Amino acid sequence: MNEKKSHKLMRNGRACAIALALSLAAAGQAGAEQLTATLVNPEGRPSTLPVVIHIDRYSTVDEEQKLADILAKKGPDGLRDALWDLERGYIRIGSSLGYPIAVVLSKPSAAGRDIRIMMDRPVSFRELAHSARSLDYPFSYIELKLGKDGKGEGQMFAAANISLTAGIIDVENYNFLPLKLISVRAR
Repeated sequence: MNEKKSHKLMRNGRACAIALALSLAAAGQAGAEQLTATLVNPEGRPSTLPVVIHIDRYSTVDEEQKLADILAKKGPDGLRDALWDLERGYIRIGSSLGYPIAVVLSKPSAAGRDIRIMMDRPVSFRELAHSARSLDYPFSYIELKLGKDGKGEGQMFAAANISLTAGIIDVENYNFLPLKLISVRAR
């Protein structure tokens, strides 16, 4: 009988350990948020791709100010270098691998909230080999407007240049029109 009790205690002990590990994992993800959307290219032949934006944590006001100071002192190249050290989540477009997101800001708005996302962008070998003008646009920038129900829309500047003019951050898009993000949903 003692053998059965000890076996039962070990089984319950394992169950408690598994439950503890799962609860710790869930607590680590408590700040995580996932957004889904459809990316639409309005230029030329329209095309769409599914998008997943996974946010592990939001950037703080202090982090935002530090990056603005880097932009003011070192310019876009210094900002791009600083973004390499940051990771707040990832974005996955279509069936591609996730690409790290460096900055994610969420601000309340009258309709719900606005989310701004910035990252250095992947540069293709072709751009490098041909010294393309797009190399002057080393960032990707996303603006999302979500309602209180967690649904909304936005736009993405796939290749952007970011500068500081009179204390205001300017985002310049390489393409004529930004990409559209429709059917955005927070999950």
